[in-house]
Amino acid sequence: MHIVLFSSQAWPLPAATFEAQHQVTHLQGALSDLQTLVVASKPDLVLLGGFEPSESLIEKIETLCEALPHVAVVLVCNSPESGFLMRAMRAGIREVISTDATDAITAAVARADTRHHTSTLSVGHLSRCIGVMPAKGGDGASCVAANLAVELSQAPNLRVLLIDLSLPFGDVELFLTRDTAMHNLADFANEIERLDGALLEGMTHHISANFHVIPSPQTIAQLMLITPSYVDRLIRIAVQHYDYVLLDLQLDTISLSALELLDQLVLVTTMNVPSVRHASQILRMWESLGYATAKLSMVVNAFNSKSIVRIADFEKTVGLRVSRVLPLETDGVEASLLRGVAAVLLKPKSDFAKTFTAWAAELTGRTPTEKSKSIWQHFGIK
Repeated sequence: MHIVLFSSQAWPLPAATFEAQHQVTHLQGALSDLQTLVVASKPDLVLLGGFEPSESLIEKIETLCEALPHVAVVLVCNSPESGFLMRAMRAGIREVISTDATDAITAAVARADTRHHTSTLSVGHLSRCIGVMPAKGGDGASCVAANLAVELSQAPNLRVLLIDLSLPFGDVELFLTRDTAMHNLADFANEIERLDGALLEGMTHHISANFHVIPSPQTIAQLMLITPSYVDRLIRIAVQHYDYVLLDLQLDTISLSALELLDQLVLVTTMNVPSVRHASQILRMWESLGYATAKLSMVVNAFNSKSIVRIADFEKTVGLRVSRVLPLETDGVEASLLRGVAAVLLKPKSDFAKTFTAWAAELTGRTPTEKSKSIWQHFGIK
């Protein structure tokens, strides 16, 4: 792991602070130099020290975190006030250490190293673990998760896994297939001790060659096998073998336990008063758990310009900008459920599908035209 230390003055930390396998780079400069110097060094972890708490510091941190969305940023700051801590977390800081003692920094590095290894594939490239959660039931998170997974899987060299954690009885596979899966989430619990890449791939439901799904349990007896510790282990194994792992989540103890492993949480909401209220509550919960607001993406689903709640009013109420707006697509979604084919495949020229194509391209760094074959050919649909 490449660790970058950035400070306003010399920061002589003992060599024993960092394990031998880590590469450590010391950078010194003013806040105005922060983004230019740190981004150019390509870090896995950034430690900031020697700066007084200020709005200017918050602004520079936010800019840095936006430029390095997958990099952990840790701030070492003596006696920060609670208000400053909250603003720092919202800006994207992973954690704030109130002392530069060696043991405190060593512990922070160890935590970052664990997260780094969890999110890095054995083949050497970064895996993205993305959770999709509704503000309230009926906001369409399962539909969003299914269609985003389909679009991500359009790149022939990317492997995508969608895990249905919308318990007790999720139905994400209804948007994707009419074939019955041989295994569901509960079956993996029985094999978790010997689960490896080959067994994982053999038990998942293959929607296409590089897009696989793990459906939710179908009975109460199976549901009783699902525990937070088991789900944690399953996700940690999955990110070692897939480029993108998407989790269809609900606000329950199982999903809450998975939040620590996410690179991004997509909160799906519709423009109605109950959803706005629930979205605001989930945002407050996310912040109270110490997670960076930069990792929370707000998506408005089934947007209708006639809604009495406007986007600007929603953002003001919730306190977070909307990152993406999905247009209302009633016919396509209904047809998707009837046929078991993703809406982005049934109506590829719709505004709904184009929004997902742009979203997937943004996540993968590909352009929407970089498809070696048509979507229909890719999924074997005539």
